[in-house]
Amino acid sequence: MAILLNIRLIQVKRELNSTGLGALVALGLLSFLIYAAYTVFLKSPDAYYLSAFLFLVCVSVQSYRNDKQFVYVHIRKPHSEMYSEYLLITFPFTVSSLFTHNWFCFPILAVALYLVPFLKFTLKQKTYLKHISSFIPASDFEWISGLRRSFGFLVPLYLVALGLSWFRVFPLIILWFISVTVASFYTECEPLHILREGNFSAVKLLKRKLLRMVKYILILQIPVLVINTIFNPEFWLLNLLFIPLQISFVSYAVFLKYSSYEPNKNAIGNNVILSVVSLGSIIPYFLPIPLLMAIFTYGKAKTNLNNYLND
Repeated sequence: MAILLNIRLIQVKRELNSTGLGALVALGLLSFLIYAAYTVFLKSPDAYYLSAFLFLVCVSVQSYRNDKQFVYVHIRKPHSEMYSEYLLITFPFTVSSLFTHNWFCFPILAVALYLVPFLKFTLKQKTYLKHISSFIPASDFEWISGLRRSFGFLVPLYLVALGLSWFRVFPLIILWFISVTVASFYTECEPLHILREGNFSAVKLLKRKLLRMVKYILILQIPVLVINTIFNPEFWLLNLLFIPLQISFVSYAVFLKYSSYEPNKNAIGNNVILSVVSLGSIIPYFLPIPLLMAIFTYGKAKTNLNNYLND
């Protein structure tokens, strides 16, 4: 097996084992998304949009991944290794196109993905908002650090959502992408002395993190959703359900971080299962899934934090 694929397989197994019953929910969600992709490939031009979306996702991953230099230098046939990654990521969704009249989407995307590993540059994340701590408490360090890293694309993206908030569904897709970005704020574990600052219990710490996160999510999303509802009153229920969907998903990101918390640990491996759950957080009918994932992980987070807070 290719080296990179073997590494990804080990990461996926570790993450699924750590989520317990939540793994069944994630696998069930993935199965539904595969079926949903099949239904999209039945229609034109939706099939072309989905193919383009999958290609752009892989381009985005390639542009931001920070292991490219290591792969190109230390792994034999680096292009083939990375190509196999992108092909495997998209395969479950695109293979179903072979059973539709848009069957050609599969080979076209496979050829297009071959070009992605040639993108050897890495988009640099500049540091912005050096004075952001003046209006965001230092205890919300995840948001301070995350906004500083992501300001360059997050703010323009939000302004697009706000400017196009009168569209029907498009601004919701942008808000979902923002939620995915916010979830990535919770992949770095703070040092132990910061965790213990305030002498909070595990329950109180998680509650505090949750309430602060909900506050920021509401500040970001309510203006866009209110305008969208004014222009599209028939979507009021969709907009209303969208808020708890995003809150449930980001809550899961918070609990997932602390369920595997280790001082100064970079929990970037959590992105594997977060990426699956995030897809369910954009579909209102799946509201119970990110919520259940958050509930399953909360107990683990509380138990794990007790090991560090009760010493």
